[in-house]
Amino acid sequence: MQGKHVPDSPIFEMTFGVTLTFCNQYFTSMKLKSGEIYHVYNRGNNRQRLFYDKENYYYFLAKVKQYLAPNCDILAYCLMPNHFHFLIHASKKSGRLYRRTHVLTNKPVIPRPKMTMFSKGLQLLLSSYAKAINRKYTRSGSLFRQNTKWKKTSDELYSFDYSLSCFTYIHNNPVTAGLVSSPEDWEFSSYREYAGLSSGEPICNLKLSKQLLSLERNDMFNLSKIEIPTEILKKIFK
Repeated sequence: MQGKHVPDSPIFEMTFGVTLTFCNQYFTSMKLKSGEIYHVYNRGNNRQRLFYDKENYYYFLAKVKQYLAPNCDILAYCLMPNHFHFLIHASKKSGRLYRRTHVLTNKPVIPRPKMTMFSKGLQLLLSSYAKAINRKYTRSGSLFRQNTKWKKTSDELYSFDYSLSCFTYIHNNPVTAGLVSSPEDWEFSSYREYAGLSSGEPICNLKLSKQLLSLERNDMFNLSKIEIPTEILKKIFK
């Protein structure tokens, strides 16, 4: 099923070189430090769409609640037609090693790389969504780029902390891409949660976000008017 091309910003294109290393988990295990903030992002393989209709977006968000939210504090998110962004705060559970349940069998045990709880949650999120899309649209092959990327945005020094810039970039992404004229018009981002426009249970930890990003002193409307300089954008992408 073909969808319209979604324009990408130069900075976004720059961050997504083709990854040739095979990895059926879409990423290597992420080593996250408790208390730090990270930008986590991925896009469709071969620039293809990830979401074809509203049902796809809502299904993915349901999986986010099921697999990702229990393993970190989500501060912001945005689902775009061919990519997604999360800004997350690593909790103690995020970096804890995932313990597999071993079933007694005569078959040889194949050693697998150790995974953190956050990495396992992300793996389950992406794999379950990809299977559902492949089944629904009778397609095969990888849906996502093979390695989900992450970049630490927090820092002890305020001048080197780019978390608020990343928060702003994520919510303004649909406007920058020309999909809507205002971030509140895009249904599939956390902007509506912060603006009080979402009727459902929030995915983001709003209280923690306001504390960590000093959002009480930053009006969401004013943030939506800020254009993030290219030199700052380079700090939030890997």
